Amino acid sequence: MPTLDDALGAIEGSRDLDGLHAAFNALLSRLGFASFSYIDIRELRAGDGLPFYQTSVRADFARTYEDEGFILHDPVFARAASTNTPFLWTDLPDFAATARGTKPRRVLEAAYDHGYTQGYVLPVHALDAAGRPASSLISMYWTDRPDELAAGTPRWLRLAALAYHERALALRGVRDGLTPPPPLTGRERDCLLWACRGKTIAETAIILNISDRTAKFHVENAMQKLGVHTKPHAIAMAVHLGLIAP
Repeated sequence: MPTLDDALGAIEGSRDLDGLHAAFNALLSRLGFASFSYIDIRELRAGDGLPFYQTSVRADFARTYEDEGFILHDPVFARAASTNTPFLWTDLPDFAATARGTKPRRVLEAAYDHGYTQGYVLPVHALDAAGRPASSLISMYWTDRPDELAAGTPRWLRLAALAYHERALALRGVRDGLTPPPPLTGRERDCLLWACRGKTIAETAIILNISDRTAKFHVENAMQKLGVHTKPHAIAMAVHLGLIAP
C-alpha cells in the first residue's frame, strides 16, 4: 500500500505535466482506482470554454464526454466548487435514479456504459503564484468493488491532491519564462487543423464524424482560449504557438 511519502515523492519528482499525471496515475492504481482526471474548475467557472484537464480514462469515454458536451451538465463541478469535502458520484441528487432522462443523469449513464461503476471526487482550493484563487478537482474512477474500495481510501489522499494541484499550477506556468499557451483539447486542435487546411465547419464535421454544431462549438472555444475573434486569427495563433502544424 503506498504512503503519503510515496505520493509526495512522485509528485515533487515530476518535471513536466505528462510525467506528473503518469506518476499519480500509477500511484492511484495501487489503491485500486482504474483511472483519474484532473480538471481546473477555476477556468470552467470563469466561462472560458473547456478547462485545462488531464485524464487517463478510456479514450472512447473521453471522446463521448467531449462530443456530447457533458462538461456543461456534469454536476460534479458545481459541488466541487462549493465544498472542501470529498464525495462520491452517487452522493449527488442529480445522479439519482429518479433523475433518469435528465442531462446530468446521462453523464453518469455514459460512465457506466464505459465500465466506470463509481467515482470519488477530491475538491482542491488553493492560490496560484499571483495570489489568485485556483480551484480544481481530482475525480478518481473505479470499475469494480466501489464500496469496498471507498472504505479503504486513505485520508492522506486529500493532501496528495493538494500537492498535485500546486505542482500542476507550477508546471503550467513554466515555459521558457513565458506564459504557457492555452491548453486546447484534442478536438479543438483537430477542428482548427482542418480549418487551416481549408475545410469548412460542415466538412470538418464530416471528417471528424461529429455534428456541425459540435465542430462550431470547438472552434469557438479555441478562439476564446486564444483570445481572438476570428477563425483565421485563431488558426494563425495556433500555428505560431505550435498547437497545430499545417
